[in-house]
Amino acid sequence: MRHYLLPAAAACLAFLLATACCSTKPVTTTGTPSARPYTVITFTGESEGLSFNGQVRMAKDSVIWCNISKLVELGRAMATPDSVWLRAPLLGRNDAGDYRMVKRRTGLDISFADLQDILEADDAEQRIANLARRFGIALTVKIKKRERVDTLTFPFRKIEN
Repeated sequence: MRHYLLPAAAACLAFLLATACCSTKPVTTTGTPSARPYTVITFTGESEGLSFNGQVRMAKDSVIWCNISKLVELGRAMATPDSVWLRAPLLGRNDAGDYRMVKRRTGLDISFADLQDILEADDAEQRIANLARRFGIALTVKIKKRERVDTLTFPFRKIEN
């Protein structure tokens, strides 16, 4: 079982770092109708024969939230302009920090603006795959739906350690 979960968890972590990390602030609901552009992206992914589903919720210049699952939650992440938070329950990992921490741990010099640019790009699927490749992970992502919404809800709060 562990042999099956390790590639899945590694792929999820790469995707989460590539698209959205997390916040150290509790967030439950963001925004008022039409106050700023909100985007919801639904996607599927595959790495080393394991497929998974996910969703990214983004409030322009404010927050990016990502959730990945395969029957059970594989990971979630949230990024704000100044902080990052990642939770991978199957690996027992909860990481929080800033973008300097991301650079120290991954060697990836990325900012919140970079994450937004990746997600908003027409070639987002290719950019995510290229980023995962830098971590040695073959990851394929297919965006199934990208839509603008009036309000954005985050279905979880940060878990205090």
